Amino acid sequence: MLAKSLVRAGLRAGRRDPVRVPTVCYSGGFRRDASTTAVASGEKRQRTMEDLDGPSFMTSLYWLFGKGYFKSTHDMQIEHIKIYGPLWKSKYGPLVIVNVASAEMIEQVLRQEGRHPVRTDMPHWRAYRELRNHAHGPLTEMGAKWQRIRSILNPRMLKPIHVAPYSNAINEVVTDFIDRLGNLKRAGAGQGDVVHDVAGELYRFAFEGICSVLFETRMGCLNEEVPEETQKFIVSVGEMFRLSPIIILFPQSMWPYLPSWKHFVAVWDHLFKVAEMLIQQKMEYIQEKVRQGQPLEGEYLTHLLLSEQMTVNQILGSITELLLAGVDTTSNTVSWALYHLAREPDIQEKLYQEVIAICQGRKVPSSDDIARMPYLKAVIRETLRLYPVVPGNARVTVEKDIVVGDHLFPKMTLFHLCHYAVSRDEKIFPEPHVFQPERWLRGGADKSKLHPFGSVPFGFGIRACLGRRVAELEMHLLLSRLIQHFEIKQDPAGRTVVPITRTLLAPATRMDLQFIDRRKEGQGSQ
Repeated sequence: MLAKSLVRAGLRAGRRDPVRVPTVCYSGGFRRDASTTAVASGEKRQRTMEDLDGPSFMTSLYWLFGKGYFKSTHDMQIEHIKIYGPLWKSKYGPLVIVNVASAEMIEQVLRQEGRHPVRTDMPHWRAYRELRNHAHGPLTEMGAKWQRIRSILNPRMLKPIHVAPYSNAINEVVTDFIDRLGNLKRAGAGQGDVVHDVAGELYRFAFEGICSVLFETRMGCLNEEVPEETQKFIVSVGEMFRLSPIIILFPQSMWPYLPSWKHFVAVWDHLFKVAEMLIQQKMEYIQEKVRQGQPLEGEYLTHLLLSEQMTVNQILGSITELLLAGVDTTSNTVSWALYHLAREPDIQEKLYQEVIAICQGRKVPSSDDIARMPYLKAVIRETLRLYPVVPGNARVTVEKDIVVGDHLFPKMTLFHLCHYAVSRDEKIFPEPHVFQPERWLRGGADKSKLHPFGSVPFGFGIRACLGRRVAELEMHLLLSRLIQHFEIKQDPAGRTVVPITRTLLAPATRMDLQFIDRRKEGQGSQ
């Protein structure tokens, strides 16, 4: 299937010809063809991509546009499983995508990805960097160079001992966000406790939060009047993601003549311009502290600059890409969590009781406090199961042939991992459409059914999401404090919100919720 996530990841028709190799028998339960039996010797043939069923190019276009799945390719995953089973191929001109929609087979792909896993080559993102002579970052670099970048970036992003100190900066942003919600309610023109476009407000929070960690500075995203440069910075990120799937549909030779490519370059230029300015400011701050003989204080950017393991150009390339990966995860996930907590007051009350038991008197939670809140973590994990930020990830086998199911696939096979469909598989998650945080608690579910690859929202292995720990810390601190301060109730208009695929899984329509002030413990609640 042509999931938007694959298109934005940098795949384009015509890049690789399908590889034809001998075929074999598969027992996975999808439709078989007559060629699955025996060769002349009487032995069964090794099944390959040739034996996979799946939609043709024209059929795929019909699904996307005729049946209207272009904005809900996550749902198309589930519909295609019903027709083709858990392993099928989709054709788009000369491009062949192998779709994998079972936890067992996703595990097989990921465990065979080699030392230097490749999602896709992201030619449009890489082309911009080559045009402007910018260094590649963890999303666009490949091979041994990618591994080196990750080895430098990982410690301060993935080790809990280094991530915990980010709590102070994030909590400052959370405090400002809570104040902003109060101001929005007071300015609600008689609409009471309703906050409109919660996902949009959380996007501002997430942008401010990740900048406070990466650049060690505040951008003013939560100000009543957002600074002009900051607003342009925010818009540039959104425009880059909007333009990416358009550009990738055209051959690279045509890009210089496309208005969308020129706009794409312009928004990237602005992203790098602002990032470079922030890095330069930090360098000047460090130089002044050294000149005065004063101790240096700082976290992520300071560490990268002082370690001298990367050039300033390399730091710029990496920090800019980390910023892009760090906004939507937090904003979309917390939006969906609040949406379900509003619809499930019993679950919300259970979470509230856990939070106030650990953080009495509205104590500001620390990373140590969060470690003692298993139900909070279960709420976030269940939200990520129902709404994986990336509904379909991609992998290209670059080092060796691999076996998935009973099929042999050659090097350079493109796999689409259908995370959305697998995370709603009723064989792994009973009542898969029900919001049930208890699934993730000890004794709360039949652990024999919970396949470890049934829900992998942050990926797996050495190519797993670099910002996972920071994103989790942001989500846990934000949600715990929102529950401390507010009772969340549904939109009075009763609107239902469903997801849409825009590379990432996001709310399709505006999400409005009520935030009702709580009194401190001991004073009752309003």
